[in-house]
Amino acid sequence: MTLDLLHIVRTQLKRSRTLPTQIEQACALNNEDSLPGQASGLILRMEEYEQELLLSRFFTPDQEDRAACEPALPLAGLTSDQLNALMADLEAETLSFSVVLEARIGYCPIPPVVLRRHVRLLGLEAALLPRVANLISGLAGLMTDQERFMAMSLARRPVWHEQNGESLLIRCLEAMGTAPNGTSGTNPVAKIDFLTSFVRTYRCFHETDLRAGLISLVESYRIDQEHPTYNPRLETRQAESIRSHYCDESVKQFRVAMARAILEDLSSST
Repeated sequence: MTLDLLHIVRTQLKRSRTLPTQIEQACALNNEDSLPGQASGLILRMEEYEQELLLSRFFTPDQEDRAACEPALPLAGLTSDQLNALMADLEAETLSFSVVLEARIGYCPIPPVVLRRHVRLLGLEAALLPRVANLISGLAGLMTDQERFMAMSLARRPVWHEQNGESLLIRCLEAMGTAPNGTSGTNPVAKIDFLTSFVRTYRCFHETDLRAGLISLVESYRIDQEHPTYNPRLETRQAESIRSHYCDESVKQFRVAMARAILEDLSSST
């Protein structure tokens, strides 16, 4: 563990957050005690389950947070002792995060249970195979440094450590780098991100299953587009029900483009 990693995680924990009014009130962040530099201690007097209930969703790291740790994270990840030492060092600092309250700024202490949740969810113990790291570095000319760190962080996700995950990831990365047309004109990190989500969702850990799944995805969207309803009398209602609010046309187009690009890479490099 390095001081750089400690600084990166500390910065994530301390950044400003906007809390709903009810949570501000529960944490006693009101006009009387929300002056700059004056932290409320009420939340520290709550039970741990109450602290988690109030603050856990505000201390759940996203993929950008994980990628931010990559420059200071060894390929092998942190050992359990190193992870515990990191959390202990951060706890000893008695960190607070700032909360914006209209024109004022309040400070709320970070309970240890919430701090440890954030650190554990960063996945700092996950290893990155040297072979995978080298393949991602080989695509560096097609990505920015930040995208490369994102790709490395995605390669540490738990799904790639299941079953045949690491071998499948290596096969896909090799295909991206050796296909005659480069990466099918698609940003590699976008494909790695899509692959990570797709394999985690559909549990396709072998190339044949992955190909079948991607082909099925493309075909399902084609059928949906050509035959959006089954009963003309219920066209409006069916159109609303089969089109998820979380999967609009742009999302469908993106998924189809990613699926086709990965299939093209795999076919070109066979």
